[in-house]
Amino acid sequence: MEVTGEFDKERVKRWVQEIKHGGDTPLSNENELAIGEMGAVDKQFLLQLLRIYPTLLEPREGCPPQMTLGVSHEIHTWSEPPIKVRVWRHSHTEQAIIDEQIDKMLVDGVIEEANGAWGFPVVLVRKKDGSFRFCIDYRLLHAVTKKDVYPLPRIDDTLDNLHGARRFTSLDLHAGYWQVPVAEKDRDKTGFITRKGLFRFVMMTFGLANAPGTFQRMMNAVLRGLTWQSCLVYLDDVIGFSKGSVAQHVVQLAAVF
Repeated sequence: MEVTGEFDKERVKRWVQEIKHGGDTPLSNENELAIGEMGAVDKQFLLQLLRIYPTLLEPREGCPPQMTLGVSHEIHTWSEPPIKVRVWRHSHTEQAIIDEQIDKMLVDGVIEEANGAWGFPVVLVRKKDGSFRFCIDYRLLHAVTKKDVYPLPRIDDTLDNLHGARRFTSLDLHAGYWQVPVAEKDRDKTGFITRKGLFRFVMMTFGLANAPGTFQRMMNAVLRGLTWQSCLVYLDDVIGFSKGSVAQHVVQLAAVF
C-alpha cells in the first residue's frame, strides 16, 4: 500500500489468494462468532481471513509481546530534582488488592523492583462494576513533565470520515499500553511506593502525562497509509471501514492485520 492510501494491485491479488487458500483450519470458537448478516460466500471469505490469524480472537491474559518498532516512552522533567511521596494508608481489603496486582505485574514483566529516588503513591479507583483499578497518583510528576502535544483524532473528524461507509470492523488491542516500553533512563521516574517496597514500570502505564501521545504516534506509524483511508485509530481502538463489498472490506482488513 502506498502512503496515499491506494492499494497495490499485485499485493491485493496476493492477499486474495492467501485468503482463499490459506485458512482451512476452523477456529476453535468459530460457531460463537457474531460477524453480522451476509451471504454464504462473503461469510466464508471473512472466515478464511480470520482463520489465517487465529490468535486475534483468542482470549489473552497478562502482558502482550513488546512491539518491535523501536518506540519507547520518554519522560522529560527538565532539571527538576526527584520527587518522593509518603506511602498512603489503605484498608486491609485494598491492601490485598494492591499486593495481588503487584505480584501479577511482576510476573508479567510490566514492573520491576527499583532503587531510584522517585516514588509516588498507589490509589485504587472503584469502577462501575464495583471492582478496583490499580492507579498511581502521578500529579506531582505531571507538574514537572515537558508536555507532548501530539494530537489525538477529533471525534467529529472521524465521524465525517465514516460518511458513506457500509462495512465496519471494530478492533480493540489487548493491554495496548503494555506493548510500549518506558525508556530505560526514565523508568525510575515511574516509581511507586507500597508496603512491599519500591517498584517502577518497565512498560508504559495509564496515568503518565504523555502516554496517549506516545501511543497514538506509534499506532499512526504502524498503520501509515491506512488511517483515514480504510481504518481509523483512536489510541488502542481501531475501526476498519469500507464503502464497497464485503470482499473489499476483507481485503482491507488483511492490510490492517
